[in-house]
Amino acid sequence: MTDSLSIVRAALALAILAPLLSVFIIGVRVLLWPRPTSERMVTAVVHTGLLVSIGAGAVVLAGYLGLIGAPVTGDIEFGDWLRLRDFRIPAVLLVDRISITIALFASVLTALVARFSRTYLHKEPGFTRFFTLLGLFATGTQLVALAGALELFFAGWELIGISSAFFIGFFHERDEPVRSAVRAFATYRFSDAGLLIATVMTFDALGSARFSAFGSATTLPAMQSTAIALLFLLSAMGKSAQLPFSGWLPRAMEGPTPSSALFYGAVSIHAGLFLLLRVWPMLEVSTIARTMSVLVGLSTAVYAAAVVRVHTDAKGALAHATLAQVGLILAEIGLGWTTLALAHLVCHAFLRLGQYLKAPNMIHDSHRLGHAHRGPSRLEQWSPRLSSRVYAASLHRLRLDDLVDAMLAPIVAMARLLDRADQRFRRALSIDAGTEP
Repeated sequence: MTDSLSIVRAALALAILAPLLSVFIIGVRVLLWPRPTSERMVTAVVHTGLLVSIGAGAVVLAGYLGLIGAPVTGDIEFGDWLRLRDFRIPAVLLVDRISITIALFASVLTALVARFSRTYLHKEPGFTRFFTLLGLFATGTQLVALAGALELFFAGWELIGISSAFFIGFFHERDEPVRSAVRAFATYRFSDAGLLIATVMTFDALGSARFSAFGSATTLPAMQSTAIALLFLLSAMGKSAQLPFSGWLPRAMEGPTPSSALFYGAVSIHAGLFLLLRVWPMLEVSTIARTMSVLVGLSTAVYAAAVVRVHTDAKGALAHATLAQVGLILAEIGLGWTTLALAHLVCHAFLRLGQYLKAPNMIHDSHRLGHAHRGPSRLEQWSPRLSSRVYAASLHRLRLDDLVDAMLAPIVAMARLLDRADQRFRRALSIDAGTEP
């Protein structure tokens, strides 16, 4: 048991740190070497880190199945990540069927996208930046998948969010990608606040934020467990673009096609669902939270299915098709079908990745071969007036973006007002100090 445990512990650390080490190597090379970094060197370093992460994940799987000794499962301790007097944040990783499944499929998909991007982004000015962000994202996904406590999970969650925002704004020479990145990042911030508050409340209620401690959720008062479960659901809704936070997803298509495939077809869009699978014991004891999960998931699926039928942009249509399936997976989790939800998640991620990567060729073929005309739908035949209203509502995505913008307008106006006041105050101080030119 000791030998297999040592091997699995080393493999777990390698699975997380190998992509991060590749980012560090590229960063040092860019900072210390005056000449531009070659594409071959960048791809070699990142591919090596990703392949090492996949191999380490395979070793962890072998240890879990008992192929290298006694089976290794449960919490794997690495000491303390942070300690302040009596408060400690453990560096603990978790080995079970869910963590291994997510870690392996995320690392494999990231490696596939990296290989595709080597050709797709050839001679792109941001080539090095893209692969650096890809390594950072890989580190975040491995942390999220293998974390044994909410504190480590939150660290990986933040890495995914930051890299996602940078990928959306990848073409920063244009205004629209930057605006879309800010919009997505603002949504992430809101949902991340829910996860942070839920982590603190979980620690206060259970005495620990380890996932292994969630089995004690049945002992909590109903109101407390429901509040924590709803906060987790809020976090998942923002990260997985569920209603009413779906507006940022079509905007996220401003990024390169490979990053759209990886983030919004395969991995990142499913991160919120994985969170709910991980904290399922807390969700299970709250009927209100589970009911809300089903309602939100089904509402999002219906909304996305309506929008995708009238969407004229290929990547936007794929984004809403993805959103419809994500909504169904959320409903499956709320109904307690966690095994089905996990299988649905993995299969859907592989399917969407291929569709996103194939989208440019599909657009080219569509332009070359023309569009096939479809006859009237059943709704058009049954009620033309209702059909036109549904079509208009779907075309404008129920004007959810307009509603969210209206709600955020006072906050944005206040922020701009405070920024101007701060600039005037700083200018007045500089004049009084005699430093104003």
